[in-house]
Formats: sequence, structure tokens, C-alpha cells
Amino acid sequence: MNRKRRQDHLTMHRFGPLIATFLFAAPNSNNSERWINSLSTAKDISNEAADKVKAGRHREAAQLYEDAMLFGRKAALNLHEGGDDDGAALDWLDLIGLYRNSADVRLLLDDVEGARRDAWGACVFSQNEDIPSLECLANVCKAGGDDIGQMQALKRILELDERKDTGSISDIE
Repeated sequence: MNRKRRQDHLTMHRFGPLIATFLFAAPNSNNSERWINSLSTAKDISNEAADKVKAGRHREAAQLYEDAMLFGRKAALNLHEGGDDDGAALDWLDLIGLYRNSADVRLLLDDVEGARRDAWGACVFSQNEDIPSLECLANVCKAGGDDIGQMQALKRILELDERKDTGSISDIE
């Protein structure tokens, strides 16, 4: 069995039952317990990915971050949309940070397109209000030679800094 197939086999062996549950579950179910379990799984996978980054095992970390986003995004959004958590699931999982971390790892692997996708996801989930996500996007754009994208991200950062300094919005820390 070649290395890629073996890695896929190990991933499916480890997470297969969870993936099957995730894929075939009713999308609009009110079953909060199931979403909480998926969220917990995503958090565990995210922590494992962070450990892989610390160990310099970036390819493994990138795959784990992707798995964590798969489990966590749907669970957090379902809990949030169902009114079960007042956004606590999104905060607990730190979905925005998860996307940023994935983008950072993908940049280390010279996967600029994957990094762009994940940095963009962080900006979307933060509604372009999170400066670290915008900084991440600016770095990805720079790495990909996208000067316009980089300038747009930097412009938004300056707007947020200005709003923060003038106190015109209360939700930016």
C-alpha cells in the first residue's frame, strides 16, 4: 500500500465513523448533543494539529486542521443557528483562529492557494472585523504576489485601527 493510501486508510480508520455520522446526519437536526460531540471532536483534532505544528510536522498538521474545520464549522454553525449557544460554540472552537492557523501552516508548505482559501475563510467568519485574520490574508496575498489583495487587507486593518482609536465601534478590542 503506497504511503498516501496508507495515510488515507489510517485517517478513515481513526475518524471514519465520525465522518460517516457527520456526512449522513440530517442537516437541520435539533440534536444539540450530536453537534456538541462533533464540536468536541473538532477541538481535539485542532489541538492535535497544534502539537504537530510544534513538532514541525506541517503536512500532518494541515490535514488535521482541515479535518477540524470539517467537523467544527458545521457543528458550530448549527448550534449557533439553532439558538443553542449564543455564539459560545464559535468562540469555544475559535473557528476563526482555526482557519488562520491552517492558512499559516499551508504557507509553510508553499500551498498559497490553500492558504488563501483558509485566510479568506477566517476573514469571512470574522466579517472582516478581526485584525489578525486580515494580517494573515495580507501575508498570503504577499506570498502569492497579489499586491491588490494585500493592499485591500492592509487598508481594512487601518480602517479598523482608526475606528478602534476613535472609539466609533465598541466590539473591537
